[in-house]
Amino acid sequence: MENRIKLNDGSFRDPCNRVYELQEPNAKNIRLIRGLDKKSLDNYRKLSETDFYAAFVQKKMVVISEEITSDKINKDLIEKWDGFIEHNKISFISYPYEWTFSMLKDAALLHLDLLESSLENGWILKDATPYNIQFQDTQPIFIDIPSFEPWIEGEPWNAYRQFCSNFLTPLLIKAHLNIEYINLLRSSLDGIPPTEAIKFFSGFKIFKKGVIPYIYFPAKIENNIIKNERDNAASKNRKPRRHTKIMVISLVQSIKNLIRKIEFKAEHTNWSKYDKTHSYSDNDFNTKKEFIEKHASGKLRNQIWDIGCNTGTFSEICSKYCDQVISIDADFAAIENLYLSEKNKTNSNILPLIIDISNISPSQGFAGKERKGFDKRGKPDLIICLALIHHIRITSNIPNSIFIKYLRSLNSDVIIEFVDRQDEMVKKLLTNKKEKYADYNRDQFIYEIKQYFTIIDRQPLKTNKRELFFITPI
Repeated sequence: MENRIKLNDGSFRDPCNRVYELQEPNAKNIRLIRGLDKKSLDNYRKLSETDFYAAFVQKKMVVISEEITSDKINKDLIEKWDGFIEHNKISFISYPYEWTFSMLKDAALLHLDLLESSLENGWILKDATPYNIQFQDTQPIFIDIPSFEPWIEGEPWNAYRQFCSNFLTPLLIKAHLNIEYINLLRSSLDGIPPTEAIKFFSGFKIFKKGVIPYIYFPAKIENNIIKNERDNAASKNRKPRRHTKIMVISLVQSIKNLIRKIEFKAEHTNWSKYDKTHSYSDNDFNTKKEFIEKHASGKLRNQIWDIGCNTGTFSEICSKYCDQVISIDADFAAIENLYLSEKNKTNSNILPLIIDISNISPSQGFAGKERKGFDKRGKPDLIICLALIHHIRITSNIPNSIFIKYLRSLNSDVIIEFVDRQDEMVKKLLTNKKEKYADYNRDQFIYEIKQYFTIIDRQPLKTNKRELFFITPI
């Protein structure tokens, strides 16, 4: 059997390099191989010999990479590229439109720390996209090695605008206005340009910290550039300004200081305090925990998805029995609190993400392949769906049959909780609803499950108003 190698669908923007996925015969894991042109290869070799870069790698700020020989690379690729490096693989890819405020802030500070240290040592990061950063659980890590280039005397920070659009502006509109940046970043992979961002800061709002220098003035400049280009009146004799290293570092440091100071305190919701506000008795809650632990511990698993994780109580239980837990919820405050809690722990293996299961992050970008949809980036071995099904059916109007069929498509064991019509939460959801969801009942739910799964175990809760099921795919 030959090695199978294919181009990563999201790797084509930079013509100097490409990322490939290498599948060796009889090997379970896919290796990430990056082909480099001569300039990028020379840069990498010089970079890898520097102390500052080695320190980044040691501190897990930059992904571990090493140059490899071409003996396992097919002939066509050998002829196309001058050399290859292999990267340690990130266990689950996430995107900035799935990150909380603190996650985006930590990613921004990582980029600036790398940039400042690089400049001090005669290097620079040629771009500033958040897609160059991933989270290994709660640890941000830089993955785009060819972005490091030698700094040329007199050049500015060319990626300044890109950084502001993708990092600084989303943080500012969230911190100052509590405007949700997630949908804005999801709708534009290039971030939020200053000409759009300034529209949020009307009147005295422009005087909020950081708005005038990093949004208002850049918006004015861009509008003038657009006007000059339209009127064909741009100055042809204007010489570009030379930038000293001190000037560029000072700009980086000023933005870093600003980002460190801006804060957003998420308002508590019913879900962000779920561990304290849930409607279970202590006995029922403990029974629920025991059921989860029983079936999560049944075998060692690679990845567990906790859908509608709230505060992460059950993610914590599952984390003992798998390599990684992907904890998702649509509630910003719940995920923000979970991230802040987990990042302070040693060796946490929980990755919290803001994702609404009824409207997951889609595949998008060029040809719909550049950024993969949420459920295309990993393979769960166990899915947890607790206190969720009534929201799926009644709040989101998704029939149980469709949702259960979707769960089956993920080909995983599932722990799911059914919430009966007599439960106080369901009664609340049905208030003022003209549609009474006659199909929402336990018998129908069990019927739908049996179309795709085998019921292995059941556990009633709350005087049979709720019931836990452990099911496996047929």
